[in-house]
Amino acid sequence: MKIRSLSHVGLTVSNFEDAVDFYSRTFGFKLISEQTLEKEKIDNLYDLYLLKNAKVRFGFLRAPKGGVIEIFEFFPSVPSEHAVWNKPGPTHFTLDVKNVKKWYNVLKDKGITFLCEPQNTDGTEWVFMKDPDGNLIELIDLKLNYPIIRIMGGLVAYIMSKTKFKKYY
Repeated sequence: MKIRSLSHVGLTVSNFEDAVDFYSRTFGFKLISEQTLEKEKIDNLYDLYLLKNAKVRFGFLRAPKGGVIEIFEFFPSVPSEHAVWNKPGPTHFTLDVKNVKKWYNVLKDKGITFLCEPQNTDGTEWVFMKDPDGNLIELIDLKLNYPIIRIMGGLVAYIMSKTKFKKYY
């Protein structure tokens, strides 16, 4: 058995409409589906959501070139906590862009909150920002690493699994 790809990233948001507006206006995502799970269904999924007597509205937002974010709005909602990086669990998701500095300048002028200025690591440019709910988003320009990861990634992964990273397999 083999997976085909990473499917999507899920985010809990405080307001469905505001999240759709933010991701659409800021990055060009388009809402492609929307559903609501009523209280009876949520009660039956207690082991997943750890909620009783609640409902959830969720939808999928598709990026212009195919990445997908699934957003969830719970009723009633629970106040969010700041992401914690030094414990297991999700921390952020990343959008592949060109020209991080331009994105940074344009979005900063629109009032978007960034956690740092654009950085450069081994020729890759990146920066972190927050959506309206505080979810962390990394903007990254892989530059010369793009063709290696996106086009030749499968071959590179195979070679590395047999050589430098053999101890992991």
